[in-house]
Amino acid sequence: MTQDEFVIEEAGDKTILVRHSLAGVRFLFVMKDRKFAGVSGNEPKPSDLSLRNQARRFAMQEARIQGWID
Repeated sequence: MTQDEFVIEEAGDKTILVRHSLAGVRFLFVMKDRKFAGVSGNEPKPSDLSLRNQARRFAMQEARIQGWID
């Protein structure tokens, strides 16, 4: 996974919306009590599961950098 594969499209006080640049797939992650609670929205297709895992790692890393989660 390269850093530029994912971008944060939106970030609020409780959610982070991450998009995979090439595939255009979006993942919405929920933050609760300064922790990463999981993913919201529809279950991804089986082919998107690895992208979801990569997006989750990216979103967690960015949320920590920004100080949104511990």
